[in-house]
Amino acid sequence: MPRSARYKSSESTFYHLLNRVAGEVTDYPFQRPYVARRFLAVFEFYLRLYFCRLASFSLLGNHYHAVVYVPQFRQLDRPQLHERARLRFGRLWRLKTRSWKDSDWSRFNQSLFDVSCFMQHVNGEFSKWYNRRHRRRGPFWAERFKNPELLDREALQRTILYCELNAVRAGLVPRPEDYKLSSAHWRWRGKKSDLLIPLEELFDPLAQQTVFCTYRSLLYHYGAVAPREGQRVIAASILQQEQQRGFAPPGLFLQPFRFFTDGLALGSHALVFRRLQQYRQKGWYRRRRHPIAQLDGRLFSLREQRSHAFCPG
Repeated sequence: MPRSARYKSSESTFYHLLNRVAGEVTDYPFQRPYVARRFLAVFEFYLRLYFCRLASFSLLGNHYHAVVYVPQFRQLDRPQLHERARLRFGRLWRLKTRSWKDSDWSRFNQSLFDVSCFMQHVNGEFSKWYNRRHRRRGPFWAERFKNPELLDREALQRTILYCELNAVRAGLVPRPEDYKLSSAHWRWRGKKSDLLIPLEELFDPLAQQTVFCTYRSLLYHYGAVAPREGQRVIAASILQQEQQRGFAPPGLFLQPFRFFTDGLALGSHALVFRRLQQYRQKGWYRRRRHPIAQLDGRLFSLREQRSHAFCPG
């Protein structure tokens, strides 16, 4: 049975992008420094090429998370398209595009605002490099990438924290900023500021605190609570040290689970219900489902359906 087409919003939106490598569960290719460096180079190149902005990122041993903002499509003029083509093809860009017609430039313009094209380039180029380097055949990625849409600020903030705490949950580091292959480390060290969306656009500062302290406080209090038995957390002694430096009191962060990575949308009840109604009007969503409460009703999600129930054209 052919797989259903992927839904992509026609509006400006944030996505939580996730993909996992194929093979044994004990195979961790990204633990090799040169492999991780190559993936980051590919990822950063296409972030600069496409009209995407990065809010959060974490590269683990066998998978990665990224929260990416994709703006609504807009028509670019020919000089702007030439600039992107030069970035895409390098010195050969005139040779590569000399036979392009207006329709080709129009498709190129559309692709620059398409999350599927962005992920196809990232995943495809890296997998080809890895298979050549290791004389390997077959698919590198285990499945299609996932892209839950984040519909409001609450969903966005919690997903950012979820991504940046993955290394702590896995027991790789005691503090999120200690993990070098994550945006938590980049922000702590002041790296890649030209790639990361400023925290001021993502977190509302609390009274008498800077936005960076607000973000750090949420990150540490979120990471100090185990969402399930046996999962690693930020140690109480480390949290106490950070509280003494001025972090706000902890909130209720209990169940950061699969709804962050699976499904079609995440946000308030009103926004998720509105998206559900749009899907039903277009005939994409056929099952009698409603927004599903998460985190004691603080967020709601729309569960992904099988191909016969969700089939965008």
